[in-house]
Amino acid sequence: MGVEFPHAHLLHVAMPILFSVIWGLDSFVFKFSTVLEVVIPLPVRLGLAGVSVGLAFLLIWLSHEMLFHEIRDPPKVLDIGVFAFVRHPMYLGALLIYVGFIFSTLSLISLATWVSFLFVYDRMATYEEKDLTRMFGDAYSNYQRRVPKWFPLVKPTKKQKPP
Repeated sequence: MGVEFPHAHLLHVAMPILFSVIWGLDSFVFKFSTVLEVVIPLPVRLGLAGVSVGLAFLLIWLSHEMLFHEIRDPPKVLDIGVFAFVRHPMYLGALLIYVGFIFSTLSLISLATWVSFLFVYDRMATYEEKDLTRMFGDAYSNYQRRVPKWFPLVKPTKKQKPP
């Protein structure tokens, strides 16, 4: 098993709490930065929020099934299923949940918080990828070249066969 980013479990708890507090206070109490909500009708915002959160849960569920459904001994690089489209579907799913909340009220302060979270998730992913490269060598490096880190492929690329 690879090495996880230091204190990742605390970040995974603290970030949703922090985001919820910021989003809730800005969206419903102070309304400092929700000026755009009058421009886009509520049904449109809620539709976008629903699509974003639905896609997020799909990514998280599919990646969880791939990672934890069966034991792989020895461990190997997963480059099938959802992992053929994006390297970090669970982290992307978490980010899309936040996007759904942002869509619902168009809180610009929440958007700024999301951008800072994107940097945190990118740092965690980069840290973990260094360890995966150490563990799997060229197999993981080739996977990194084929599959994007954050923006999913529309269609997965074919795995290159060794010469």
